[in-house]
Amino acid sequence: MKRWLALCSVFCVTLSAAQDFPNKPIRIVIPYAPGGGSDILARPAAPIMAELLKQSVVIDNKGGAAGNIGTQLVASSAADGYTLLLANNSQVINPFLYKNPGYNMAADFEPISLLGTSPVIIVVNKSLGINTLREMVDLANKNPDKLNFGSPGAGTPGHMANLLFNQKANIKMTHIPYKGSGPTTMALLQKEIDIFFGTPAAVAPYIKSGDFKALAVTSKVRFSSFPSVPTVAESGIQDLTDFSMEIWWGLLAPAHTDPAILDKLHAATVKAVNDPKNRERWLGQGMVPTTTTRAEYQTIIRNDLKRWEQIVKDNNVKAD
Repeated sequence: MKRWLALCSVFCVTLSAAQDFPNKPIRIVIPYAPGGGSDILARPAAPIMAELLKQSVVIDNKGGAAGNIGTQLVASSAADGYTLLLANNSQVINPFLYKNPGYNMAADFEPISLLGTSPVIIVVNKSLGINTLREMVDLANKNPDKLNFGSPGAGTPGHMANLLFNQKANIKMTHIPYKGSGPTTMALLQKEIDIFFGTPAAVAPYIKSGDFKALAVTSKVRFSSFPSVPTVAESGIQDLTDFSMEIWWGLLAPAHTDPAILDKLHAATVKAVNDPKNRERWLGQGMVPTTTTRAEYQTIIRNDLKRWEQIVKDNNVKAD
């Protein structure tokens, strides 16, 4: 009888907490310094979420250790819905780059929803003289390891996308890491590198100016900002017909957060992403507003963990 009463008491307290949620400000932790893609999504989304939740939604940048510090902070926070993480692909890559990232992506979080995605655009300097993805692959096959590709750093989503492509296309290229997208873009402009798998924000101005030739986008569908640029899958190259890789951003809560609380947070996220002004703003900055169910987001995380673990292992990728 006492045990039953104790269980009933715990259930009632939990139910009350979910019904009352939120009764204080919610914090969204961005595990990077201000100014990146995560900020571009989170800061306009926060006030729209706050309208529905009737509580302030505060953005808190906690950068350091390639995102591990902020991610660990949320993983160890109370499972009450008041501390959330705006994650991206790096959170599913870092566990295979670092011996102890401080979190377990599969066990420490509950998915809420994606907010946005972005394709990677495969670009070359126009002086390389190639105009299609097939020509790039043929050139790489004729000159193993002689073509080089730049990235914003070892283990970054752009680096991993290029390694995945190389593996699928069965080609070899030399990796040259830089410290961020800006230096990588400048390296391609100055012909220090041949190829860059870059974000729209980094390479779009140079595609428009004619300095870079866009060969393909890595998403499943064409990118609305460059509708004439085909997808990798449309290239017709054997073994690439099902190729897709996108950069994503999404909200996570600590593991064991009450499903009723997660549902409220999901509804607020969907409202923010569907806001017309937000959608226009994000599309203009190279991001595709995107929402998912919690189950769909969980599937993305699980699939990415499996995919990137293998890529890191096969290519012996080490963190900078």
